[in-house]
Amino acid sequence: MPSVSPSPASGSTRAKIVQAAIDAGKLAAGKPYMFGGKAPSGFDCSGFIAYVYHQVLPEFVYMDTAAIRKTGRFTEVKTALSGDLIFFPKGKNPYEVKKGNQREFPDHVGITLDRDTWIGSQSSTGVAQVHFSNPWWSPRPHIFLRYNGLAPA
Repeated sequence: MPSVSPSPASGSTRAKIVQAAIDAGKLAAGKPYMFGGKAPSGFDCSGFIAYVYHQVLPEFVYMDTAAIRKTGRFTEVKTALSGDLIFFPKGKNPYEVKKGNQREFPDHVGITLDRDTWIGSQSSTGVAQVHFSNPWWSPRPHIFLRYNGLAPA
């Protein structure tokens, strides 16, 4: 189980990010993943992050998934707080390798909601909440990233 702290205080910036992510998920319900998508009519993973963060932090500008990891606007943290990002680096997925699939999967990013779940736009589901124990995602290496403009608590 990953290290994620409890849910944020009501009214905090973190609580607003979590609520914006849930609201964006509802707006995008039933809409497919769209490569390059930055709106509820169809998101890709980085477009979803940009849309949600911009709702709460107007200064936040779109970055593709690679830029999220490389720009220095995010800092890696050991213990995630709600509203931080979960980032999956490009690589093989241990779940798929066990089935004989050696495919390398691209970088991926989502938003932590609480101790049990994160939300993001996946190519297989569109925007969806994912349990940290999900057998496809849980064995995949990941890190947590905190936006430098977001207070730790």
